[in-house]
Amino acid sequence: MCGIAGALAPRGDAMPEVLRMHAAVAHRGPDGEGVERVGDAILAQRRLAIIDLSDNAAQPMWDANRQVCLVYNGEIYNYRALREECLARGAIFTSTSDTEVILQLYLLDGEAAFARLNGMFAFALVDTRSGESYLVRDVMGIKPLYWRPDGVLFASELSAFRGEVDREALQAYSQLDFVPSPLSMIRGVRKLPGGHLVHVSRDGVPTVRRYREEASGAPSADFDATIRDVVARQLIADVPVGVFLSGGIDSSIVARVATDLVGRVSTFSIAFDDPSFDETPYFETVAKAIGSDHHTERITEQTMESLLPDVPRVVGEPLADGSIFPTYFLARFARKHVQVALSGDGADELFGGYPTHRVSRWGRRIVPFRRPLLALARRLPVSHDNLSFDYRLKKLLEGAHRDPIVQNERWLGTFMAEELPSLLTGYDAAAQARFIDALHEPSRDATSELDAILRTDRRFYLQDGVLVKVDRATMASALEVRVPMLDDEIVRYARSLPDGEKLDKRHLRRWASAHFPPSIWKRKKKGFGAPLARWFRGPLRTFVRDALAPDALRRDGFYQPATIEALLDAHESGRSDERKRIFNVLMFTLWYRSLRA
Repeated sequence: MCGIAGALAPRGDAMPEVLRMHAAVAHRGPDGEGVERVGDAILAQRRLAIIDLSDNAAQPMWDANRQVCLVYNGEIYNYRALREECLARGAIFTSTSDTEVILQLYLLDGEAAFARLNGMFAFALVDTRSGESYLVRDVMGIKPLYWRPDGVLFASELSAFRGEVDREALQAYSQLDFVPSPLSMIRGVRKLPGGHLVHVSRDGVPTVRRYREEASGAPSADFDATIRDVVARQLIADVPVGVFLSGGIDSSIVARVATDLVGRVSTFSIAFDDPSFDETPYFETVAKAIGSDHHTERITEQTMESLLPDVPRVVGEPLADGSIFPTYFLARFARKHVQVALSGDGADELFGGYPTHRVSRWGRRIVPFRRPLLALARRLPVSHDNLSFDYRLKKLLEGAHRDPIVQNERWLGTFMAEELPSLLTGYDAAAQARFIDALHEPSRDATSELDAILRTDRRFYLQDGVLVKVDRATMASALEVRVPMLDDEIVRYARSLPDGEKLDKRHLRRWASAHFPPSIWKRKKKGFGAPLARWFRGPLRTFVRDALAPDALRRDGFYQPATIEALLDAHESGRSDERKRIFNVLMFTLWYRSLRA
């Protein structure tokens, strides 16, 4: 796991800019660094050593004949099998790292090698023989990769780039709480979508294309055998490994299997003072059931106060997911004990775990009655508990839409499309049309409505939201997090299931019922969040008011101050729960001002 940066087709001397970008991702790799010119290209890397801790695995890495050079961030989980194949075909290795496996397989198979990699990765490869080069990102988009066509500059994080705000990206972010790839919040910088590569020709012209799809087809074994094989591969490391444990089904399955495979494992959890967010009884039940070496840390209002100003630097781009705070706190805590942690992320988007998946068709039926029902719902007393009844009902009614893809986006996101003209100073109707069209792209070949929604969730909500949060929160602490539920074999298995086995994660619950008490496998999804609603009325009220003061917003030039003032007033008075809208605006505003600092 590392941070990478560089330029594949620089115009003039790009070294000063690459060195600045290299410094911007320094936190991702405390164990080593390297910068090298490779012909006209420049490759830079910061190393977090996980497999083969020796200098033989240092980067930038050349093959023995110095024909191909690579900088790489991630883990290849099938690297041992691929290494044996390469050896049988005559390859000569100088390390035991998975990095060198990419090099050797490319030398043998060329670009076709990329589709055979099972893992999480982003890398840049320069072939001095042909003068061509590549940027490549894993199929599920677990590891990040940003790039700019001018000079084909690239880096692991958006914070490595400078520029002006992309207002089309801001418009999309306002609805989704994240920026969907290939957009980024800096104009001219792009996110490379998962499963895609940038091919740079000898004359420096970049072309983006998909090099593989998600794994599909008949699974090779049942779920029990599959999850055990996957977790076994992802436990491989030359440093200590632990498991994030929330007490939900997904992380509990990963922790259970890891324990079965290696004996006692270290598990890590976060507790809250707010009982509606606290999951202590659940993760303690799981930890006791599996006999893990369990560690718990408590997050308080004071913790949140101390973390909030730091979050824009940690994330590097606007991200309005309240669970960024406990995730960052958990990562810092776990890093005191381990250098790698396994998590349960990704299962909801594969196995139909969100409540929105269950009520999609019902939601569309209420569209004709949405407005009167919403008016009645807004008379309910406001609760600031996690996923309270009034919050869920109002969100359901606000988001109801005849188009299931749009409806799903409205339920998971924050600002509705109809709110944007009064929210943003530069609303663009044409950009909104492009946004809606992009939302539908992943589902065009879907086999059912549920399949369409899950594909869209994986393409956007998971890739550009959840995985961004996990990567930035953990890499800011130099902690590698692996996601077994997104391994090719689990993806293939989940996609082979009929819809009835996916809704509410029925298949996973059936497995869990044989390993945990009913309090674990019968519980409904709670989500990993933070009590923002209460904090915005309490200890963080002054901070939020100052950050979103009308004069300050006018100077920034993105939001209409009267709209934001009305949101703050409504939330503080208790008339409505505006935690998501306030947080969405706050995270962009703090990020923007850190960019300008």
